Amino acid sequence: MTPSLLLVAGEASGDHHGALLLSEMRKICPDLVCHAAGGPALAKAGAKIVVPMKKLNVMGFFEVASRLPEVIASYRSLLATVDREKIQTAVLIDFPDFNLILARALKSRGVRIHYYVSPQLWAWRKGRVKTIRRLVDHMFVIFPFEEAFYREHNVPVTYAGHPLLDDPFPDTSQKIALQEEFLGSQRSGPVVALAPGSRPGEIHRLYPRMLFALALLEQRLPGVKAIVPVPPSVSDEVYRSIEKTVPHPPVIRVSGRFREVMASADAALVTSGTATLETGLVGTPLVVVYVMNEGSYRLAKWLVDVPAIGMVNLVAGRMVAPELIQGAATPQAMADQLWTILSNEAERTRILSDLQSLRQILGGPGASRRIARAIVEKSALCPSPSTPGFPKTP
Repeated sequence: MTPSLLLVAGEASGDHHGALLLSEMRKICPDLVCHAAGGPALAKAGAKIVVPMKKLNVMGFFEVASRLPEVIASYRSLLATVDREKIQTAVLIDFPDFNLILARALKSRGVRIHYYVSPQLWAWRKGRVKTIRRLVDHMFVIFPFEEAFYREHNVPVTYAGHPLLDDPFPDTSQKIALQEEFLGSQRSGPVVALAPGSRPGEIHRLYPRMLFALALLEQRLPGVKAIVPVPPSVSDEVYRSIEKTVPHPPVIRVSGRFREVMASADAALVTSGTATLETGLVGTPLVVVYVMNEGSYRLAKWLVDVPAIGMVNLVAGRMVAPELIQGAATPQAMADQLWTILSNEAERTRILSDLQSLRQILGGPGASRRIARAIVEKSALCPSPSTPGFPKTP
């Protein structure tokens, strides 16, 4: 019988992590058929896309409500695929508001459920750990402090490192070469990266503010330019339409090369999320920014209890990068923070020193390989490791 798997990723970082995981699983189990909710990365890794990620890629309580019919249709499509293909193993990546509901239906069908990239239960809605304990067969976490949390609540858990480290990172020694590649003859003066997120809603809320901030910064730093990493899942037209409405200095858009764009920059404005950690690992000083729907923000502020919102700060355990959230995320405040990073050598040195600690905290590469092997073994998707021909994990 051909081994099969359901994999569900609802946004860009989950699509990327899922693609790395699937690639490693197929090295162990070449005949594995993966049916997925996901995006271009999973499709490139060989998954059969049942639900395109863009149908699920929405964040915020009120935003989800407006897309509910589409979300329900996606849910039904995934369950119909599980029934038709007789799938017995699922990997659910983050995206808890959808995935934990899906997990209930999968559990009732006898599907073995592996959860990869934990919901941030340590930040809010800790009561959901009871749901996870009931529904999830094994939790795979990407931060060391999460392992202790789940062990304390009697949830089978494995910390195997962070998948961000599985891809090679450019470093700041390549800055000049990357600036020349992206900017050509325009390379002069400081370069700022603008990363307004991977969801269209985030981009529409944050990109105009970032462009205004860039214009304000240009008054202090003539010749400043910006490079914008465009996620593969987002149309370039989304950015162009916003740029037409906001006066701004020159902006270069680069598709699908987030790390190289961040490494080319002298400073960055980055939307809260995995992107802040990725930027920190590159070694570029950053300002964390985020703006939500006002109703969603008020509800989240009431529910969430964390010392910081940026993942780079949460992992470091201190405020490595300044944060501008909701009403504080004004163009003037963004411009002021960028000016401090670009003009205050002491502050810039402090940030760079703090960023160097991130890799030590997260460990080395190989997380995707280790987790892939564990899932294959626990689910008996392929012959056992003792069977001849089963590749040994180094």
